[in-house]
Amino acid sequence: MGLREEKKAEQRRAILKTAAALFRKRGYEETRVRDIVERLRISEVTFFNYFPTKDALIMAFAVEMLEFSIASVKRELERHDCGVPDRIRSLMRQWATSWDSDPEFHVLVAKQSRMMTEAKGLLRERSLQLYTQYERLFAEGQRRGEIRADRKALDLAEMMEGIFILIAGNWASGWWGDRSGSLEKRFMNAMDVFLEGCAAPKSARSQASGPGRKAV
Repeated sequence: MGLREEKKAEQRRAILKTAAALFRKRGYEETRVRDIVERLRISEVTFFNYFPTKDALIMAFAVEMLEFSIASVKRELERHDCGVPDRIRSLMRQWATSWDSDPEFHVLVAKQSRMMTEAKGLLRERSLQLYTQYERLFAEGQRRGEIRADRKALDLAEMMEGIFILIAGNWASGWWGDRSGSLEKRFMNAMDVFLEGCAAPKSARSQASGPGRKAV
């Protein structure tokens, strides 16, 4: 990346950082583009060179969240120290920790971008990439004899994502009254039940391990 590109990337990050701080402090509706540019001491023309609308900021944050998830699944795919069910649990803990660390902002982005219900454009593209990663993870579990093989890996990935969207959506909207409870606990309870249903029969696990091999 050349110096010009680095400066443009730095300016874009500065706009996003400033916008996020103002959204957290004032709320999305109460924050104007003028507030962002005044704090950064840039012109509105400069702002619009990077983001055509205020909504575009929210979409950028939503894309970053999906890219975080994609990178997390990729890291789990590269692991060889534990089985797939444990790696899926690890993913859930990572997501819960991320959301719990900044709940109001995550709720704001999820609601404004509609990333959980009406993903379009780049959001849809990233969501499909995430599904592909999930599918690979479940397919590996099937090859290892850890995940039942009588269902398509993509179908299992869709079920897991559905669980995540429902629980995160209920938590974000305050469906159960508030968000004071542990999101991680809710995720992990659901994953225990889901993974129990996904588990391959013991006979399949033994065959996958093979004679003289220890199942991971």
